[in-house]
Amino acid sequence: MLEMTEMNASVELVERMDVALHRLCQPLTVLQCRLALSELTGERNAMQEAIREALRECGRMNAAVGTMREMLQQAVRTAESE
Repeated sequence: MLEMTEMNASVELVERMDVALHRLCQPLTVLQCRLALSELTGERNAMQEAIREALRECGRMNAAVGTMREMLQQAVRTAESE
């Protein structure tokens, strides 16, 4: 019974990590596209706007990574307490 509980917890962690990684990919894609488009236009204002948006997306990525770290730390604490 304990093995099944551990297995369920592992599956749940993997599913949560998958969602968090998906959330991380979204801002990465936005960041890449914005920077590429600003490079194509070559206009100073477009580049400055792309940099502002890139910084915003970096914030989203840091939040997603923080969430993943919290999930892993919780899993480690749970495993250590068993």
